[in-house]
Amino acid sequence: MRIALDAMGGDHAPRSTVQGAVQAAEAGVQILLVGDEAVLREEVSLLGGLPSNVVIQHAPDYVEMEDAPARSLRQKADSSLRVAFELSASGQADAVVTMGNTGAALAAGMFVARRMTSIQRPAVAALLPHPERPVVLLDVGATVEPKPEHLHQFAQMGSALARVVFGISEPEVRLLANGTEPSKGTELTREVAGRLQSDPSVVYGGYIEPDGLLAGEAPVVVTDGWTGNLLIKTAEAAVGQVTSALGDAARSNVLAKTGALLLKPSLQKELSHLEGSSAAGGLLLGIEACALVGHGAADAASVADALRFSARLVESGLMDALREAIGAE
Repeated sequence: MRIALDAMGGDHAPRSTVQGAVQAAEAGVQILLVGDEAVLREEVSLLGGLPSNVVIQHAPDYVEMEDAPARSLRQKADSSLRVAFELSASGQADAVVTMGNTGAALAAGMFVARRMTSIQRPAVAALLPHPERPVVLLDVGATVEPKPEHLHQFAQMGSALARVVFGISEPEVRLLANGTEPSKGTELTREVAGRLQSDPSVVYGGYIEPDGLLAGEAPVVVTDGWTGNLLIKTAEAAVGQVTSALGDAARSNVLAKTGALLLKPSLQKELSHLEGSSAAGGLLLGIEACALVGHGAADAASVADALRFSARLVESGLMDALREAIGAE
């Protein structure tokens, strides 16, 4: 198995990506470290060398976070991100991992790897952490104004992902809405609901509200890219605010510090499912590449987690399951 890692993508690249690749190499996966060879060699020298299953693939340019997706694809033909997708498209890599520009990754997936046959629009699926199993939320940014048929295909792909990767035999799919009654939602969601109800390949469970989504009441939740993107950003901001407030309260006085020490083991246990939640990042679904976009702020441990998870995606047969779900040839 070979995973192409965009070694220049991310806020802390290439140090975090090189170190993460070395950590993930212990799992036996062959990693193609894609980036400026001279720059990568400097990082490698600090580690005393690379394992035999980590090799450097030279790509002299790189895509920055602020680069416009389509323009970066055209003007940076030798970028580490594009070369990583080219390695996948040519069969030299089984998966692509980047901690860089999500829009540029989606553009590369669309125009280098190409869309799957029968797919009208791709989706970005986020895996929201939950103690029992992650919740697949899609779309979270690829298609902001979808048509009913787009959301229908998103449901089919999300169901396939939950089934083969997380072992849920009949994953329930629900539509995000402002209430659980059939009369709620929008004209778009009501039409999609009708489509899903008549699709025997999907176990449709009706509408779900944001609290139900975050509580993990369904393994797959479908929405448009604009709503999904706002939702996950709001959730991330809320978690950050609560964590900061708890820290401030714990440091406020001696009694609070004592209480914090006593509560720490219980809190760590309850919040352990959040650890590494950014590693899985967003999965690009509907393109002819197994591609994962991690969080830009990912450290070496998160990069390693993302590489190991991408290996799991390949081993699960995700790509074949997606093709079968949407009727692709």
